[in-house]
Amino acid sequence: MDATNGTTSYHPQSDGMIERFNHTLERYIAKVVENRQRDWKKHIQPFLLLYRIAVHESTSVTPAFAYFGRELRLPADLITGIPPDAPRSITDYANDLPNKMNDIYEHVRKTVQQMSEKMKTRYDRKMNNKAFDEGSLVWLHNPVRSKGKFPKLQAKWYRPYRIVTGSMT
Repeated sequence: MDATNGTTSYHPQSDGMIERFNHTLERYIAKVVENRQRDWKKHIQPFLLLYRIAVHESTSVTPAFAYFGRELRLPADLITGIPPDAPRSITDYANDLPNKMNDIYEHVRKTVQQMSEKMKTRYDRKMNNKAFDEGSLVWLHNPVRSKGKFPKLQAKWYRPYRIVTGSMT
């Protein structure tokens, strides 16, 4: 296991959140640098800014809001005239921030849980829950590795077996 993020080495697919971010970054970079592939590095910072100010479907807030407890202020905000925060002392802001961050985290946790349940429901609808009938032929999945053989070249499914009923003794 990788001590930094809890995923198994050589199995990045087990860290879905990071893989999702990498997929999003890859799609963005591919669109921006399709004809100029040598300058892709200069497009990462603008992408990260866009990513941090975009509302995420799974959390219903922006990453900036979830991390800082407030939205980022951009140069365009000077033109559009976003109203400033109510004047507050630094002490009041610092005292209120932990409660505000707890509220934000609780909101994000609930939203992520709801999205997870929604995705599970969608996944379950697509699952094939066919029952097997007596007499049906099925293949046995047995991904046991044999010493001295390449894992990718070993059979993982074994001959068809016939389903029978009865007690095992």
